[in-house]
Amino acid sequence: MAKKIRIKEIAKEVGCSTATVSQALNNPKLVNRKTRARILEVCEQLGYIRRRFNQKTRKIIGVTGISHELIFGEYYNRVTTSILSAAKEQGLNVIVEYFSDEEESLPHMFSKKVLDGVLVLGKISQDHVFQIKQHNIPLVLCGHPIPGIELHTVLSDGRAGIYEITKHLIKLGHRKIAHITGGPIFDPVVSDRLDGFRYALIEAKINISEEYIALGDFCVLETAVSAVNKFMDLKNPPTAIVCQSDALAYTAHQRLIELGHKIPRDVSLTGFDNIFFPQYLTKAQLTTVDVNLAQLGKCAVNVLLDIIENPSRAAYRHTLPVQLIAGNTTGALPRARL
Repeated sequence: MAKKIRIKEIAKEVGCSTATVSQALNNPKLVNRKTRARILEVCEQLGYIRRRFNQKTRKIIGVTGISHELIFGEYYNRVTTSILSAAKEQGLNVIVEYFSDEEESLPHMFSKKVLDGVLVLGKISQDHVFQIKQHNIPLVLCGHPIPGIELHTVLSDGRAGIYEITKHLIKLGHRKIAHITGGPIFDPVVSDRLDGFRYALIEAKINISEEYIALGDFCVLETAVSAVNKFMDLKNPPTAIVCQSDALAYTAHQRLIELGHKIPRDVSLTGFDNIFFPQYLTKAQLTTVDVNLAQLGKCAVNVLLDIIENPSRAAYRHTLPVQLIAGNTTGALPRARL
């Protein structure tokens, strides 16, 4: 039988009082960020989880994530809608509550102690994940894994999606293919998609040029403008650009037009997600990767219900298939540019 870990052991390892450990777990605002992070890290390392006294299910699940824009933006708005629909079919009530990345405490729904489980949409910090785990309720990540932490996660197959869309460009004759990421390459979603891009090039025996890879940001679309400027200023500019999201692709499309390039005659362009953004007044039918967001939300609910019933089930990633959608932003490379 595994040894039961107590608060005093956490305190000894961290080098603080038991009162500080208790405050970090129950009133995190009263403990400085560095100490709280260390306490949560030690709790995770030693396997300490606070006891959950009320084990009776109430058929209530929580949905949370960082910022109002993330939860109710175009992408996660569709996922949330699907979650609400799936929950209704299962007779569940749902509490939706977001928080900012700077907040030290979790949303109020956790303190009410009524949740049977929680779905986390998008990317959140390791610190916040450790806080949620201390509430000892089933947890499923939806859309974004957390590096170094094994948790039930539901996400789309970014690696396969970018691989297929890059292969599509290669079949059209393109060899000088650039890539705009959605964040730093150590991010798991970004890394998966970049791996798909690189694998398609390696398979086709195309040299991977680092000057054709630019770091973008899913949430800062101006990074796509900077990436396009960088690419088109090269001595040998790319004939195609693969973007890790549709928002980045539409932004890149707009900048290419401003620079006088015709799409796809001069540059082919692809996105990811299959989401239309009406603010981009363009007739472009973007070549993209379709993510079934309704399926993503429904799967997340089903996985959460499964681990509520089977809390000891081993954590693993549920990767959902995606589909290439060919639009009018990609075309065959003219023979003169082969």
